[in-house]
Amino acid sequence: MVAFKYFANNDVRRVEIDRPEPGPGELLVKVLATGVCGTDLHIASHGDWIGKAPLPEVTIGHEFVGEVIEIGPDVVFTRKYPRIEAEIRVGDRVCAEPHIPCGRCYWCLRGETNICADIGHLGVSMDGSFAEYLVVAADRCSVVPESVSNLDASGIEPVACAVRAVHRSRMTVGETVVVIGAGPMGQHVARVAQLTGASVVVVSEPNTRRREIAAANGVEVVVDPAEADLEAVVAELTNGIGADVTFEVAGLSATIQQAIDVTRQGGRLVQVGVPTGSVNVDIRKVIIGEIEIIGEHATQWDFGTAIDLVKTGRVDVASLITHTLPLDEALEAMRLAADGGEAVKVVLTRE
Repeated sequence: MVAFKYFANNDVRRVEIDRPEPGPGELLVKVLATGVCGTDLHIASHGDWIGKAPLPEVTIGHEFVGEVIEIGPDVVFTRKYPRIEAEIRVGDRVCAEPHIPCGRCYWCLRGETNICADIGHLGVSMDGSFAEYLVVAADRCSVVPESVSNLDASGIEPVACAVRAVHRSRMTVGETVVVIGAGPMGQHVARVAQLTGASVVVVSEPNTRRREIAAANGVEVVVDPAEADLEAVVAELTNGIGADVTFEVAGLSATIQQAIDVTRQGGRLVQVGVPTGSVNVDIRKVIIGEIEIIGEHATQWDFGTAIDLVKTGRVDVASLITHTLPLDEALEAMRLAADGGEAVKVVLTRE
């Protein structure tokens, strides 16, 4: 079968390998569609995921929907989500929570599996979804409803991450929200914040195509930071007070500082974007204004909500997909996604 493997930084290759076999507790899944994530690009170029190096010659990719071909031995299905079918059968389509907790550490035993001390991840510590087939732990998989297309289902994982970010923010109905960075994750965060009851959502994004998509998806205020002062825009909207909640999704020193600057005293800043290297910010406003900076990583019991949001159309995944390519063109898909420009979300398909 075809797979795309990481060999070294900026060296991902198309290879032919044997189809894997599911082990105990695993499913063999035929990949139907898989999104190109910024995390995949970072791993490919930097050889790093939250301080962990990818395994040698690991298949990258983790946002996927696939058809179950075989169920390995000793698989036990338990109900994780009340509205999602618990048992998985051959022929079902599934998506997966790509981080793999150890189940034994202090944090796992507290139910905080997304911050496991020995966390694994598809496309990092085990082969991922840029392949015709993959094996994945059955207990990380959820059934995709029949009414959800493969393209929409390929975006369930980032929607779940956005749900997690909004949960972490503790936002309530009527709050003012700013989202800095309108890539796929920022777009989803903005939409989930709207659904949670934000009085107004402001999105700041320098890329024209991404601003257009945000506006088309109902974001009330879309700002080009090259043309307008975001802090002034937020101040005008809030009578000088600032945002109740800010989501920083770009992962840059400048935008993290900007997120601090637009957040009101006593407000919350959720750090979603992952910087490359160290960050330099003026922390004094955080101290004096008692601004709470909240980390967000991956998901924790959020897939059921994400699947429901996609199934009911309340989050429009397809509106972000600007390019679809055959799986065999994964290298070109990664190039498109890394270049930005007109590419917002790039998805590889088997259709």
